Amino acid sequence: MEQQTETMQNRNYENREIPAPGGPAAPKVRQFTTLESVFAWLCLLAGYVFCRVGSVTRHPFGGFLFVLVLFAVSAVILKLKGIRFTVLPVLTAVSAVIVSAALFICGNSAIHFWAYVFALVMYIVFVFTSTGNTAEKGFSDLWAADFFKAAFIMPFFSFAHIFSALFSGRAKKGGTFLLKLLLGIVFTIIPTIAVLVLLSYDASFTALLKNIFSFTLWDILSHIGSMFLGVPIAMYLFGLFISCCDKKCSAIMTANQCRSASRSIKIAPGVTVAAAVLPLLGIYLLFFISQWQYYMSGFSGVLPENFNYAEYARDGFFQLCTVSVINFAVIACISLFMSRERKKSVILLRTLSVVLAVFTLVLISTAAAKMIMYINCYGLTPKRVYASWLMGVLAILFILIIVKQFVTRLKLLSASLCVCVICFAGLALSGTDALIAKYNVDRYLEETLETIDIAAMESLGDSAVPHMVRLAEALDEKNGTDISKFTPEKNTYDALYSDLAVRLYKAAGKQKEDIFSLTLPRLKAAAALEKAGITAR
Repeated sequence: MEQQTETMQNRNYENREIPAPGGPAAPKVRQFTTLESVFAWLCLLAGYVFCRVGSVTRHPFGGFLFVLVLFAVSAVILKLKGIRFTVLPVLTAVSAVIVSAALFICGNSAIHFWAYVFALVMYIVFVFTSTGNTAEKGFSDLWAADFFKAAFIMPFFSFAHIFSALFSGRAKKGGTFLLKLLLGIVFTIIPTIAVLVLLSYDASFTALLKNIFSFTLWDILSHIGSMFLGVPIAMYLFGLFISCCDKKCSAIMTANQCRSASRSIKIAPGVTVAAAVLPLLGIYLLFFISQWQYYMSGFSGVLPENFNYAEYARDGFFQLCTVSVINFAVIACISLFMSRERKKSVILLRTLSVVLAVFTLVLISTAAAKMIMYINCYGLTPKRVYASWLMGVLAILFILIIVKQFVTRLKLLSASLCVCVICFAGLALSGTDALIAKYNVDRYLEETLETIDIAAMESLGDSAVPHMVRLAEALDEKNGTDISKFTPEKNTYDALYSDLAVRLYKAAGKQKEDIFSLTLPRLKAAAALEKAGITAR
């Protein structure tokens, strides 16, 4: 027994780290596996491709492919590292891919931009949640803290690790060779360009180069620029990946820390909160009493005196929406800062939240009624669709606030986030531009819309082209004309027909684009123009 004890002591002694002479032990250097080295190279490629895609409003299909490949490659790498995906990261990835499909399905540039941003944000959440770094398991109301930690803290803890990972592990030998090769390529760029410029005087040589290389000097420089600009992006992606896998920030912004911070700021007495909110409620009450008939006319469909539809719809609309947002902020503030030490304080908090939410819902409903009147008179536009969508989202959020006061188990922040994601996905995938064009053309042909703005329809892009063709064909049938035989030089038709024809021929000239600019609306537009016999002239 004594011999065994002595043996164990010797082993422990041998396994101890012996500090270096003159100071403490040197910190261990992170060793990267071959798989991590491969991912580092892939991050460099991803950074380059991200810069090449550039403006997603110009290359929506390229952005869609980038999102698909980014998620697919990352999922494979994480799986090879032994990560087991739970429900949350799977839902995150699925939502990102579904919303990013709007880049191909939808033809609206604003939707393209926000869908792309959403997908990239969800990628950060995907890596963070897959590696088990959330403050709490599952759907938690601490998602805002988790996202802040994932996006703005963890990547920078390993920001420069990509350079070590590129030539680490078993890939070191091959990586060193690649580094030497890349350095040689970089050093030869300037003399090669100089020689090409000097030899470009020869017509035969220039023609041969054009046959071999279809790109210009500017194209070469743009590729080099994309490589350099892609490096910081690669550093961010790899830094996020390594920090999440190593759980480097596990002691930062934990659930206990977040809960403790939340409790520490709940210091406002109920009397103070009531004194701050009750005057606001009084103002709302006086406002409704004084303007009741004016706002209720929106529900009856009757215009107030001395107003037209445009003036009535716009009058106070944005103010009402702003007030709704302010009320949402007020409810959030009293929830964050109001003390809950007494039962009366809890009752007061719930009462104030419900009353404010009800007042806000009344404001939203009146604004929505006015917007419906406006749309019935003048048709749809993107601004009217987005405003209506925003009012719908705000209404759902305030309904959730009311429900929360009676169903305390409801995770309000998580539920609100899910509502916003679902509503945005619906907006992105609905093809708003096509719906706007269809609605306006249908109502004009049914003679329930007095005028139709062709210039505004053209601004909708490719999504509106099939419906513009349908309008032209209807006018052809009505007037006995043929739009495919129209020439701007021999304009014998009315102003609407002329404007429509010119813009359709203009649209026909825009159909030749590279594959990364491809969208479903563009394909439909090209098919509709071809079927109608309309070609660029």
